[in-house]
Amino acid sequence: MDLGFAGQRILGHEFGYTIAFTVSGGYEVRVESPMRVRTHGIEYDVQPGADGGEAALDALTGDEVTAAVAEESGALRIDLNGGSRVVVSADPQFEAWTVAGPAGFKVVCGPGGDLSEWTARL
Repeated sequence: MDLGFAGQRILGHEFGYTIAFTVSGGYEVRVESPMRVRTHGIEYDVQPGADGGEAALDALTGDEVTAAVAEESGALRIDLNGGSRVVVSADPQFEAWTVAGPAGFKVVCGPGGDLSEWTARL
């Protein structure tokens, strides 16, 4: 599923027990599960609420999103210009991630990768 924010830029992030990416165009990506971040050719395992990993997220700020998709498995994949990538797998027991966008658009990855979608109100 195309999440609709390709062409937008990562404006920044909050790093805590959840990780929230602010994306231009009125989008936000909130992650509550471990993620894999590849930037500058290096892979990082980033755990919300754990030490480390924030530098990898800092490196994404300003990058343009070239693809943002929810895979059939429930995994979230965000590709960025320059070859960076963020992948969040589905969690078997908890919500792993949420994407919110303009006009009420929202996609939530529920337990086991079950995707729920609310379309934008035009």
